[in-house]
This record gives sequence, C-alpha cells and structure tokens, in this order.
Amino acid sequence: MLKPMTLALCLATISSAALAGPTCSPSDERARILSSASPGNLHRDWRGPNQVGYGWSLQVERSVRDASGTEYYVGDLYDTRGHLSTRKVFVVEREWDCGP
Repeated sequence: MLKPMTLALCLATISSAALAGPTCSPSDERARILSSASPGNLHRDWRGPNQVGYGWSLQVERSVRDASGTEYYVGDLYDTRGHLSTRKVFVVEREWDCGP
C-alpha cells in the first residue's frame, strides 16, 4: 500500500503532465531561441554560433502574441538527450512543429 505522501506526489506529477502543452521541435536549423516575445531579442545563451538542431524539443507552457500578431511559444528547452537546457524561453511559433 502506498503511503499518503507518496500517493500525493504521484498524483501531482500526473496532474502536471496532463496540464503541460505540446512538445515541439524546430522546423529547420534557423529556429531562434528568444528572451522575450520579440523576434530580435535572442536569448543570451543562444547568440552567435549556438543553434538548436532537429533533435531538440520545447515543452510548451503557453503562447503569447506581440502587437503585430506574431505568435510565440513560451516553455522549457530540452537537448537531444532529453535533458533540460534552458528554462522559460520564447520561440516564434512558425519556426517550430508541434505534435499532439
């Protein structure tokens, strides 16, 4: 029989996974990682030669739009091995493919 605390932790984990948005991958090698909902505001860790490849993924938490109507996803970026790389990044929606 599970202890009440263990059961509560399991239920919390299942609930948070159910509330998470889609997992997305870059649609090409030019996908930008941003610090805010602005196409020119590259994240400091993702300037210059640093780029994501096709094996990277974004766990979407929410989406936002800027004044011009461009849609951005906000979420956590994971590397090709599934390890968390960068938290709370913005990406341009049209640069990413999202699954169900």
